[in-house]
Amino acid sequence: MAKQNFFALGQRWLSDTETDLGLGTIVLIESRTITLLFPATGESRVYAAQTAPLTRIEFVVGDTVKSHEGWEMEVEHVEEIDGQLIYIGERTDNQDPVILKETFIDHHFQLNQPEQRLLNGQFDDPKWFDLREQCLTHQFEHNTSPLLGFVGARVDLISHQLHIASEVGRRHAPRVLLADEVGLGKTIEAALIIHQQILTARAQRVLIVVPSSLVHQWLVEMLRRVNLAFSVYDEERCEAMAEDASNPFDAEQLIICSLDFLTHNSRYYQQAMEADWDLMVVDEAHHLIWSEGQPSQEYQVIEGLANITKGVLLLTATPDQLGHESHFARLKLLDPARFHNYQDFVNEEKKYSQLATAIEPLLTGDTLSPDDIQAISEFAEPGLLENINHANAETRTKLLHTLLDRHGTGRMLFRNSRAGVSGFPSRKLFSYALVQPLEYELLLAEQPDNLQLQLTPERHPDVVNTWVDFDPRVEWFINQLKSLKGEKVLTICANASTAMQLSEALRVKAGTRSTVFHEGMSAVDRDRAAHYFAQSDDGAQVLICSEIGSEGRNFQFAHHLILFDLPLVPDLLEQRIGRLDRIGQKHDVCIHVPYFDMSAQQVLLDWYHLGLGAFEHTCPTGMIVHQETEELLDACIQDPSNIAASEQLINQTASLHKALKQKLEQGRDKLLELNSSGQGRVDGFLQQILDAEQSPKLELFMSRLFDGLGFLQEDHGESCYLLRPTETMISPLPGLDEEGMTVTYERTTATLLEHVHFLSWDHPMIQHAMDMLTTDVIGKSSVAFCHDKSQPSSAYWIECLFVLSAKADKQLQLARFLPPTPVKVCVDAKFNLSDKHFIQLEPVKAKMGNQLINALKAQLITCLEQGQITANAKAEQVKASRIAIMQELLGDELTRLQSLQQVNPAIRDEEIEHVASQISSLETTMNSASLHLEAVRLIVNNPQ
Repeated sequence: MAKQNFFALGQRWLSDTETDLGLGTIVLIESRTITLLFPATGESRVYAAQTAPLTRIEFVVGDTVKSHEGWEMEVEHVEEIDGQLIYIGERTDNQDPVILKETFIDHHFQLNQPEQRLLNGQFDDPKWFDLREQCLTHQFEHNTSPLLGFVGARVDLISHQLHIASEVGRRHAPRVLLADEVGLGKTIEAALIIHQQILTARAQRVLIVVPSSLVHQWLVEMLRRVNLAFSVYDEERCEAMAEDASNPFDAEQLIICSLDFLTHNSRYYQQAMEADWDLMVVDEAHHLIWSEGQPSQEYQVIEGLANITKGVLLLTATPDQLGHESHFARLKLLDPARFHNYQDFVNEEKKYSQLATAIEPLLTGDTLSPDDIQAISEFAEPGLLENINHANAETRTKLLHTLLDRHGTGRMLFRNSRAGVSGFPSRKLFSYALVQPLEYELLLAEQPDNLQLQLTPERHPDVVNTWVDFDPRVEWFINQLKSLKGEKVLTICANASTAMQLSEALRVKAGTRSTVFHEGMSAVDRDRAAHYFAQSDDGAQVLICSEIGSEGRNFQFAHHLILFDLPLVPDLLEQRIGRLDRIGQKHDVCIHVPYFDMSAQQVLLDWYHLGLGAFEHTCPTGMIVHQETEELLDACIQDPSNIAASEQLINQTASLHKALKQKLEQGRDKLLELNSSGQGRVDGFLQQILDAEQSPKLELFMSRLFDGLGFLQEDHGESCYLLRPTETMISPLPGLDEEGMTVTYERTTATLLEHVHFLSWDHPMIQHAMDMLTTDVIGKSSVAFCHDKSQPSSAYWIECLFVLSAKADKQLQLARFLPPTPVKVCVDAKFNLSDKHFIQLEPVKAKMGNQLINALKAQLITCLEQGQITANAKAEQVKASRIAIMQELLGDELTRLQSLQQVNPAIRDEEIEHVASQISSLETTMNSASLHLEAVRLIVNNPQ
């Protein structure tokens, strides 16, 4: 086998980085790229011709070659025609003369057979056999674990988020609306769902569509939370890729783009429509405006993509605030067959609204009225309601769970409210009136119509470089930090230059440890600043951010927030406070706001605090109230001396806020929230994750594996390690550069120190490290001495490590039930099976090893044959066991879906058909799984 410098159609190549794809065939050659089809899995890959990580398959005279039809031939002659190799020889089964073009070589071809390496004296240290076996065992356990996709997310383990992620992530092509209130973690839920869909092969190509302002936040969140590297697509990138004259959306698997980009570029939107997506995620879905016959352009863009995409996640914190029609329209995006008529939807919702009211006594333990029982009876069998008022808690809980399954939109709509979720801190406002400097008064009087300047006068060109010398907020800021005596303080202001100037003033005038965080910094520099702020010892007391600091970052280890200025948009204020006000915050959030007395700043402060209560409570009505009062608010900002107008503004705002809030509370669907929370159903799953994380298995195993592969893992304090490559590394580890990286195996450390990489069984670096070993030849064969005085010195054993595997389309999720499965047998010198367990083995020098192999060669061949026979029998047992597990799990799922569809129209035919087809196809595929020898180890007793 050898590398080759030219390519031709029909040639066969192996991928060096994805060996599980099998043998590939070149099907397309372009100026700079080549395309390979891998028939074993039905997948294709495009490579740069100059740097393709491929190995050409070439056989020579005397080699045995297997065809894709299963027969084998011995090569007698090789010819080359138009770059393709032609093998001429005889079939090994009937000696018929045959000609085999390389295009028709067995797609499952494997390199580097262990027995050949051993018998030819190519062997390694015995530790590699153990590491290879451990890698295969851990990969098998991980692939078949119900925790796959959950243990590696850098998130706090919060019940309702885990419930939604597990419920939705395990579905085929999920189509749901995630509508938790602000601060409850919709982005995290979506990240967990995407992560699980990808790791379980339910999805491979994912498109995330978000508002322009959130593109960077989603990019960071996907990488930081679940180690998924998305590519940002915009006009500049697509134009640069247009030179290849192919669809740019086919070039990447994971893509983020803005809704504006797709809406305003019809060409690229059409190319996105022509691409094949498994899952689409749309954030801020309440911006998709719809009314009967008049959908917005944004709605139509998403509708087009939703119609051709298998799975769709819509995210909005305000599912019903822009009107019931728009809420219906979003559900219509998810299931147009079911939600095709608005009036039918309204009538159906009335029934579920009555049900939601009727189940209140079930939740509180009170007595159900006859009207309650009547409303419930339409959704439950009579037997469940018999003597329900005298039933025990178990019976009432069973009834509740039945109703949850049958709730109209409960399978496709998930909504938790802060009222139903515990764990949030209190918020306290501390405002500080300061005298406005004369310099500002004179400048602002000249431009009363400039709202932004009225609120941030330090941005005026005449004082932009000198304001820190006279602005009383600077002195207040320094004194405030001193009064907090070293406590961590997050400070947010609107502009990057303001943040930098404030930080410099703090350094010069007070010597306080501070750092800045703004959009002009690189992602690496921002990470360093965040890490410096997060450090418990010798870290910065204050992090001063521009507005970007209110996006995507979690600073909940601090609980003091200084708002140096206030944004005009309520949602932006909530975003700022939301950096600290999160589930898991252990202290009250203290919000400090300096302002100039009788100024535009006071008007805005009073509007937020007295009108909306937005500082001390979340404000889901903020944007609607802002739209209603914007004209009057702007007028008051322009003329803060008009007390009467300001009072009118506050009163009008408070009245609107109260009315909207009452409407929202009345519209709360308690049954929907109970279904969304996972109450009583997610506890066992959560405990499984906690138990897995308390085990030291991963940390101990990776310490051995990293050491063997040539990577140094040094203690770095605070449950962290510094992982870096050494000169002895076998090959580079993807994601690890020469400087190394700081890693931890502890979730609490990872959530606190976001610059630290959280290593788990889900982490791609862990999988890469194991793949690095299992795809290398090292450890394929080894020889060792054992020292057993109870056995004669002539005793020896052959350990054979086989792998049972099959190939299938990833959509079948074969790895969930039969991933590459290790099967180990041990044969002794008498060709009998042995259950001997070897603990301490000693490496054998090359000369001695070769002498042993040559002396035992005939016996070793017999031992290997016996091992193959035994392993084949074991493999049949494994296949039967794994097929039974598959049939039980998927069979139960199929039965449940079929039963639920009778009472809940949210169960799609597509889901049922997919599971039924999956069971049938998996049974066939798993039965055809084949066994190959992965590694062999000769152990010779040397009792001295």
